Amino acid sequence: MMKTENVKLGIAPIGWTNDDLPELGAENTFEQCVSEMALAGYTGCEVGNKYPRDVALLKHKLSVRGIEICNAWFSTFFVDGKKEQTLQDFIKHRDFLHAMGAKVIGCSEQSRSIQGQPKAIFKEKTVFTDEEWQLLAEGYNELANLAAEKVCGCVYITIWEQVFKRQKKSIVICKW
Repeated sequence: MMKTENVKLGIAPIGWTNDDLPELGAENTFEQCVSEMALAGYTGCEVGNKYPRDVALLKHKLSVRGIEICNAWFSTFFVDGKKEQTLQDFIKHRDFLHAMGAKVIGCSEQSRSIQGQPKAIFKEKTVFTDEEWQLLAEGYNELANLAAEKVCGCVYITIWEQVFKRQKKSIVICKW
């Protein structure tokens, strides 16, 4: 049975400011975002584009509001052949999130994504080949192992314009 004291509720800053379209919510400051999150009762949040990247400063600004970092978006590019760069960037991202106390790293494959582009999400979709799915699965298994080094989980974030919503079958890409 789940105990309520073991549950924390977090939110993404996209309700205040948008990382994909920065003009949406441009007038909202970082302080306004996290203050309103705290006033709404949230105790966790993702990292957004307005958040300071200095660990001590960010921890302070969040702790006075009773908020912790629970996640931050990470884009992967395994299918585009950028495995080594993706892994290097992931390690930096993982280390930042670990320093912030996060236990989860939310990832999303962005190879040939139409996110942020004026394209129809179903009509102009990307469909990966079996070989590309293999690259993706192998890459995410490596991410899961790297995340585990810092006692973090690696999860896949899906949104409509990304490749995972386009598949008719459900697959598991990370070993746990």
